[in-house]
Amino acid sequence: MNKKGFTLMEILIAALIMAMVMTGLAYVFLAGKRHLLYTRSKIQAAELGRLFLAPLQMDVTMSERSLGALNGWGQANNCLSSTGTSPGCPGAQTVDNILYTPTYNITDVLGTTLRKVKVTINWTEPSS
Repeated sequence: MNKKGFTLMEILIAALIMAMVMTGLAYVFLAGKRHLLYTRSKIQAAELGRLFLAPLQMDVTMSERSLGALNGWGQANNCLSSTGTSPGCPGAQTVDNILYTPTYNITDVLGTTLRKVKVTINWTEPSS
């Protein structure tokens, strides 16, 4: 019996080890894909935040920097609503089948004519 080769037991153990390694690699790739999708959504939300704030920036850069120049924003136009559907308030945007919805929070800075604007962007993560 000087035949060289692998026994059935050696082949089964090698196949089991290979299956465990492949399962681990598949998990790492799927976790990486989920992280990539989350990061992409976060970057898109940040860029859309700039879009949602652009009309406010135009008001700030106007030569008349009085409170009257910003009267179109805040409670007067209901820009604090979660949908942002008021005139001049950018509303929800869809990018890559993901709906990004802005929520505006505009507060007056005490003792000045300035206003503090905070935009929170909500979205639902893709399932895959």
